[in-house]
Amino acid sequence: MSLSRVFILLLLVLFDGPVYAINSVRSVPDHIFDQFFTVLPGTWTGQAIETPVGPVDYAITFHLCDQGVIAGVSELSVSDHHWRFWRLDNELRLTFLSTFRGNQDPTQLVVSKTEENTVWFHAPELELLTLSLTLAEPVVDIRVFHHHQPHVYIRLTRSSNLPDQASRTGNEKKSCKKL
Repeated sequence: MSLSRVFILLLLVLFDGPVYAINSVRSVPDHIFDQFFTVLPGTWTGQAIETPVGPVDYAITFHLCDQGVIAGVSELSVSDHHWRFWRLDNELRLTFLSTFRGNQDPTQLVVSKTEENTVWFHAPELELLTLSLTLAEPVVDIRVFHHHQPHVYIRLTRSSNLPDQASRTGNEKKSCKKL
């Protein structure tokens, strides 16, 4: 038995509860990149079904910004949510910014595990935050966890309503701006 497993078991016994240890996945399978960069770009609408303030309508258009970068901004009544997925070598990363209460500090997340069509991210600098993103076209499910407890659940479906050219151009500039 490895030393880390012994340590985790010791903590479980001492604190009588679950202990979470998250490791980053250094290499993401090519099919995950293909899935992200094929399925995610475009317009999505839906709802943040579970949030601390109740259900909120949620719409976002993801743009291919640069080679290996997909980004989108959801403009909500109380804040903007900036999502920027990017590839660094064989790593998939996420930069997320919620402007709630004037926040301007984005959070960097890395992949902690992958499943069939779900990618799990965690924030190494903010251990309380993890999220999963499931791509099952025409649906995208995003689940955000604080302290490993459900915090936000967003369900989006591919939208057939495309914004006009001026709106698309403005949204693309805002989305593709580096955070």
